[in-house]
Amino acid sequence: MTVVNVDTKTGYIETDNDRLIMVILLIFLPPLAVFFKSRGCTSQVCLNILLYIFLIIPAYCHATWYCFIRGREHEVRAELSRRI
Repeated sequence: MTVVNVDTKTGYIETDNDRLIMVILLIFLPPLAVFFKSRGCTSQVCLNILLYIFLIIPAYCHATWYCFIRGREHEVRAELSRRI
């Protein structure tokens, strides 16, 4: 089963391989996972770098939220509409 998500802002298609790469990067260096997800140096990457320098645990939480939870509202709506 292949999960393909389309980022509506950039039109980028996220595949299972991208998610696997993000998990591996998240384990070793959370700012790299956020950089990979955002496709460039954004404010979220800078925030995660600061969190990683000063507080390591919040950097992991932020990277997990940014890579896997943020922007999934359309999936929840689609699931709810299928149930009705």
